[in-house]
Amino acid sequence: MADVTIVGGGIIGLCSAMALQDRGYTVEIIERGEIGRGASYGNCGLLAPGEVVPVSRPGVVKKIPGWLLDPEGPLFVRPGALARDLPWLLRFLKAGSADTVRHIASSLAPMMKRVNSDYGVLLERIGRSDLLSQVESLMLFKDRSEYERDRFSWDLRSELGFDHTFISGSQVRELEPAIEGPVTCGVIMKDWYHFTDPLALTQALAEEVVRRGGKIVSGEALSFESERGLVRSVKLRSGDRIDTKRIVLAAGAWSGSLTRQLGLRIPLAHLSGYHVHAPHPQVHLERAIYYASGGFVLTPMATGLRIGGTIEIAGADPKPNFRRADVLAERAKTILPTLDITGSTRWMGARPFIPDTMPILGKAPSFGNVILAFGHGQVGMTLGATTGHVVAQIIADERPDVDLGPFRPQRFA
Repeated sequence: MADVTIVGGGIIGLCSAMALQDRGYTVEIIERGEIGRGASYGNCGLLAPGEVVPVSRPGVVKKIPGWLLDPEGPLFVRPGALARDLPWLLRFLKAGSADTVRHIASSLAPMMKRVNSDYGVLLERIGRSDLLSQVESLMLFKDRSEYERDRFSWDLRSELGFDHTFISGSQVRELEPAIEGPVTCGVIMKDWYHFTDPLALTQALAEEVVRRGGKIVSGEALSFESERGLVRSVKLRSGDRIDTKRIVLAAGAWSGSLTRQLGLRIPLAHLSGYHVHAPHPQVHLERAIYYASGGFVLTPMATGLRIGGTIEIAGADPKPNFRRADVLAERAKTILPTLDITGSTRWMGARPFIPDTMPILGKAPSFGNVILAFGHGQVGMTLGATTGHVVAQIIADERPDVDLGPFRPQRFA
């Protein structure tokens, strides 16, 4: 029996396993699919420490009703999912007030300020520092008014110590000559970097966990068996049972049903994201680029150019609507007209979102041997190494380096 059983083999689970092994714990990971093939693979690979401002915020909330009516818009609710997810959506909108956004950003900031150093240590340990491109990311705008309309968010980031530099359209093209079309200005995001191959990162972490004696179990965790306030085993869909001393629940969007067995009602939504991956794009970018006017991210990777974005509320495990992926590629061509998507692949995956876009991180209230670590939304990759570090501190009964109060599981009780 391992010291710690981790449910979920994405970036959060893998980083937690590494951090626990550093402290001498034995670990096993239960993964329902292929290690690292979920949202940890399909994301745009951004390491974005300044992404402390939630998706729902002043200025954006006013746009959401229009987006909801546009099946090709940045945020869309499928009609079949509206009734089920309406309570979540209302909480999401409520979290967009200025005071709430300021609280969320201030709560996330201490963790976000650690992400570069925590990943630096982790990548060096597995010998894959080459996977992180340390060229700062760019955010582009069609005109300055778009930047000004979200000035609240930019000022809040600056107040919290996340700096940016406003640049002209000509300066944008000096940095990235391939950019054409409707771009008149941009922002250099200080210390925002990107991974050049998210899948290679998760695979390298998994290999290191196994090399150090960890075990990876293929199977879907279906239920917990508990006794006197402790979870004693995990039952898999196959019927197998895994005895456990401690559990870390890091199953991303699939954590909800298991938390309900712990007596918690956490509003966790599956928000679908899409990407198009062009293996031979015929354009060269030095850095990750977010085009605010188009609602998409361009990330140059070792295997091509990834174009990702959109938020779709479609329920649990929906069928892909790849028209949303195709729209991303079409919009990308507005600023990269020579982009070649021949041979491209399309992907859809579920991102685990809490309405206030802050992760659930801490001990389960009624079960002393269960740690919850999920719901990271759009910053799962960014917070991977730091979350793993904090999880290990909790299990080792160390005082966490950051205040976990804002992330406590019972905040929705």
